[in-house]
Parts: sequence; structure tokens; C-alpha cells
Amino acid sequence: MKRNTFPQDRYPNRDGIYTDLRKLTGADLEVQIQQQLQLAQQHHEHAKALIAYRDRVVDKSRHGR
Repeated sequence: MKRNTFPQDRYPNRDGIYTDLRKLTGADLEVQIQQQLQLAQQHHEHAKALIAYRDRVVDKSRHGR
């Protein structure tokens, strides 16, 4: 599956209302950037927890063999 890493032409705010990206102010963009960074951090922490679980439980069980 190919993933598009570029921003879309329209971007949702916290309420799910889509706005043309070019109409957002610098402050709006900063809010979007911070939200995406926080989400990325949460995903990173979740991935680390899954790796730790896999290393601790699955690799030592019959399922990991």
C-alpha cells in the first residue's frame, strides 16, 4: 500500500470540519503540526510496548516458535 506523506489539499480540524490547507493561518498550521507530533509520539510508544510484549511473552511461548 502506497502512503502519501504530503499534506492533503483539505485538512480536518478537531471537529472534523475540512478546510482548504491554503486558507489556514500560521497558528492553525502550528496546532495541526503539534497534534500530528503528539499522535506520532503516541504511536511510537504503542509500538515500543508491543515490541516489549512480543519479546517478553510471544517469543517464549509456543506461538512464537
